[in-house]
Amino acid sequence: MSSDYPFTMFNEMKLPDCYLTYPSNNSEAKDDVKLSAMLHTDTSSDSWLDKTRSFVLAACRKPSFTGHVGLMEVVLKYQLQDSSAPFPAIKLEESADNHSEEIKIVGLKYGCQLIVEYGVRLNLIPPTTETQTVEELCRDVARALGAQQYGEVTSVKFDWFVCVVYLLFGGQSARIRSFLTTFSTTLTSSYLWSLRLLNSTHVKQEIASSGLTVIHYNACHCMERVLHKALPKVACAFRISGMSPTHVVKRWINSCFLNILPWNEICNYVLIVVSEGPAYLVLYCIALLKHLETRLLQHSTQHTMLYDVLEEPVQGFVLSNYLDYITSLDKEFGTMLRRDLSDFNLNCHEER
Repeated sequence: MSSDYPFTMFNEMKLPDCYLTYPSNNSEAKDDVKLSAMLHTDTSSDSWLDKTRSFVLAACRKPSFTGHVGLMEVVLKYQLQDSSAPFPAIKLEESADNHSEEIKIVGLKYGCQLIVEYGVRLNLIPPTTETQTVEELCRDVARALGAQQYGEVTSVKFDWFVCVVYLLFGGQSARIRSFLTTFSTTLTSSYLWSLRLLNSTHVKQEIASSGLTVIHYNACHCMERVLHKALPKVACAFRISGMSPTHVVKRWINSCFLNILPWNEICNYVLIVVSEGPAYLVLYCIALLKHLETRLLQHSTQHTMLYDVLEEPVQGFVLSNYLDYITSLDKEFGTMLRRDLSDFNLNCHEER
């Protein structure tokens, strides 16, 4: 920093403690022990998957809880034991140097730099982590997804979900790759992971060629149906503002709520959607819109909704405060959501 400028720049100051988290493996280990004890001592006739889901919902009711990868791995394991996988797994292999530039990823270096800085500041990954590690992971994932897409893939969007998974696992390469490979076989991956079925051969070609994802034409469609019934004032506010709720929700999901929610809530979001399926992704977004209802109604008349919703982080949202609301919505709309979200003209059944 040049001495010509007399003031200290903000990026040279220490980050305030309120922005830092200090994750401990002890809390994760305690939850794993509790889950193991519950599964082995519960004498009910429910499947282990149902027991695990009940444990996750109970844990998410605690305001201080932060979802972690140990629970996600257990839930995913029981999901695959309980039902058949709708998609084949991606072949996530480490690339050789001479193939590292095959696919161009828009904003790769800048995006990875932001993720590493974010992870280091929150004490999620070691301070010595290099952006090259994340770049290589993103390239390998893009190549694996490209192998299941129509035509030759030369350029793709930056994958924020993969970066969130990278931070969730603390940069542990083997566990990250194992999780992504397994998770890619599930129905939930097509919604939580926005690029999973983009231009994919597992979707009808006429749909894939449109460039839309199932998030846009299926999840957001379902979300708007629920929104009009559950939050009619919010739906009206969007109409008055001339802005589509689909635009907002798609932006949230594509970015995996980075810069929208604090890290512990992002962890809980990923965990509960992995556990409960894509219906809870829709209901989570409805709960978030309910939390923003007052602001949305105010900004709809001031014509500032676009900036406020898309650019400003959401303040004060805690999943535990809205879990009862989400479960009540699940009782009313869950059957419809699970039916519609599992049917989006897949090709995979014909191939098999």
